[in-house]
Amino acid sequence: MKRIYIDFEMNMPNNKTKRDTSKADLIAIGAIKYDTKTGKIDKFKSLIKPVSDIEIYPHIQELTKIDPTDLNQAPSYEEVMRKFKLWLGIFSEIEGIYTFGNLDVTCFNNTDKKSSLKYNHPRFINNIRDLFVDIKDKYLGYGLKCMNYISLKNLLHCANVEFSGEAHDPLYDAYNLFVLDSILEKDEGVRDILIIQDIMRPPFTIINNNLEEQFERYKKYFYDNKGSYNINLLSDEIIKTINQYIISLKDMDIHNLDTLRDIGKKLDTIDKIKDIKEGYFYILENLYFDMKDLLADLMLYKLDKEEYKDEIDNIVELFENDLIKDNIKIQDTIVQSY
Repeated sequence: MKRIYIDFEMNMPNNKTKRDTSKADLIAIGAIKYDTKTGKIDKFKSLIKPVSDIEIYPHIQELTKIDPTDLNQAPSYEEVMRKFKLWLGIFSEIEGIYTFGNLDVTCFNNTDKKSSLKYNHPRFINNIRDLFVDIKDKYLGYGLKCMNYISLKNLLHCANVEFSGEAHDPLYDAYNLFVLDSILEKDEGVRDILIIQDIMRPPFTIINNNLEEQFERYKKYFYDNKGSYNINLLSDEIIKTINQYIISLKDMDIHNLDTLRDIGKKLDTIDKIKDIKEGYFYILENLYFDMKDLLADLMLYKLDKEEYKDEIDNIVELFENDLIKDNIKIQDTIVQSY
């Protein structure tokens, strides 16, 4: 079987509204074909002459380094797509066509439709549409929420891999997407680091201003095998931070829906962290489910303010009992780091 990793460069305004996206033109394509049996890698790259008559936007030219003269002399969309589909080979042998986000497929579909109507050629996307896989969706299933807000280059940095080539070169972007997928699929430890990455932001980093430093120490230990800082120590740091976060919720406005939704998002992060096999993260399981139940009651207006405070106190007490039972000692450092 073969895996295809693809990236398009698009000519579109800065704001990227739905209307602007529908008018965007594909202006370059880069793709990597990886044979899962032999390990062979093949490459495809081409400029694409825009279907529309809109000149390349200055910010796109600066970003992609594509010269307007080269673009005007580039092969047509139809010509490039015929060569691309020939390069793809037998469709039944393709495991998936991987993209980073859904913008590429959206613009591919729109450009394909515009060109088909203008030049009366077949829709090239139709018989490969079902092969597209958003790499973000793939790893969101693993709990890597940071896929939604961290760039491809920074995700590779978090995985301790240097970005190859220049960003916004479609072939390099496709290749780096292949590298990221290869690492995340094989290495559970790297996936765990990206799960933990999601907690390295407010309010958790405000509650514990030492949290990011501890995370960096663990990454250095994990990637470089230097020092003695292991995931048990990091899990202690994260557990005490989450404990303080729950305590901090005691005085919140229980009728503010935005606040409740935000807490729901934070609980989603805790949900994924509790499933990390190494360290003491498992201890968060009862806390997570207790807070989920409490949040559900709040959304249904089942509790008044005093009842809510009592519930928070009970949840914190039960959690601290779990910590004592499993001999996880975080209390001596909570005050120091808060």
